Order: sequence, then C-alpha cells, then structure tokens
Amino acid sequence: MKKIVILPSFERSIRRFTSIEKDQLVIALGKFNDFLVTGRISSGLGFKKIRHDIFEFRIDIRLRVIVKDEDDAFYMVLAGSHEDIKRYLKDFR
Repeated sequence: MKKIVILPSFERSIRRFTSIEKDQLVIALGKFNDFLVTGRISSGLGFKKIRHDIFEFRIDIRLRVIVKDEDDAFYMVLAGSHEDIKRYLKDFR
C-alpha cells in the first residue's frame, strides 16, 4: 500500500481554510485513505487524473486537493480553489 506524504506546500495552502473547510478536508482525506486501502473510489471523492502523475480529488464543490503519485507514495501538494489549482498547474510545467 502506498503511503501519504504531506508536503510543506500543502500545509501552507490549508492555513487559510476556515474551520468548516478544514473539517471537510478531514472527511475528504478519510475517503482518500479508504480508496488507498480498499481500492474503491467513493462517488463524492471525484478522484481523477490531471496529468501523467498528478491527480486531484474534491474537498467540496469549490475546493480541490492536488496529489502527486511517485513510486511508493502519494504526495499531498496543494489544497485550494479551481483558480489555485490552475495557477499551480501552469507554474508546474
């Protein structure tokens, strides 16, 4: 089973979240962990591939998490709005 690694960029990105958004993030991370353990994707998670090794999943209707898949780990890179995600992907190239 792959491990989950929290990057400093992810920690910085969630600092500005409200307490409600942080609670929703915890629920989404639980669903993501269930996916890693069971291999079944929860319908509300919205896990999808963006690029070769970059994926995203939903926290709620407007917030997403960017995950990078490398070897034996999923790296939590960024959490934010669609605009934050677009900006990251543009700068990532």
